[in-house]
Amino acid sequence: MAQSTMAASPTNQHIPAAQQAYQALHESILRLELEPGQSVSEKEISVQIGVSRQPVREAFIRLAQEGLLNIRPQIGTFVSRLNVAQIHEAVFARVALECASVRLAAGRASARDLRDLGDNIRAHRQASDDGEFDLVYQLDAGFHIKLLEIGGHPGLWKMVNQARSHMARLRQLSVTKMSNTSSQAVAFHTRIMEAVAAGDGDLAARQLEAHIAQNVDYMDQLIAEIPAYFET
Repeated sequence: MAQSTMAASPTNQHIPAAQQAYQALHESILRLELEPGQSVSEKEISVQIGVSRQPVREAFIRLAQEGLLNIRPQIGTFVSRLNVAQIHEAVFARVALECASVRLAAGRASARDLRDLGDNIRAHRQASDDGEFDLVYQLDAGFHIKLLEIGGHPGLWKMVNQARSHMARLRQLSVTKMSNTSSQAVAFHTRIMEAVAAGDGDLAARQLEAHIAQNVDYMDQLIAEIPAYFET
């Protein structure tokens, strides 16, 4: 079994240690720096990110509750494998919440809202061309947050983002294995923005649903290529 390895994070005294540990671990899991099925150690992680073991333990519990770690008493703690059922449930949840909101956004978007969406898409395209995955992921999130805000449901982001976390590692694998997925996301965002600008909520919802389900299209191929990463 591979040993746990992750980049050290600078200590920020304004953020509680448990939150720092959670953020560092969460990011490393989503970016596949900690691989599905990999063993992780409280002691090793605490040394690597520069906090004591107690906040790391708290972060482990929180990540286990979110389904990203599997704590097995007397055996060890492991990064959860990608759960196919959870991914399908996450797609279902996101489609239900985001598509309902984007239908409303199509009738509410102001000229400023459309400029903000356009600026996001241009930045996303540039980050994709530059291979800056972290920025791509942030901009992708920003686009979806903005759509929820325009639709009048910014508070839904907390639920959407939790569902999105279950899909994030699949997205990372898709970006790694299928190099055109990021450019496809930009294309979907452009079509969604155009539908919102035209006031066509149904078209915006159809495009958004296809976009959310995009990475799942590659899942069967990825399961065949890297079966150890998945729990089917």
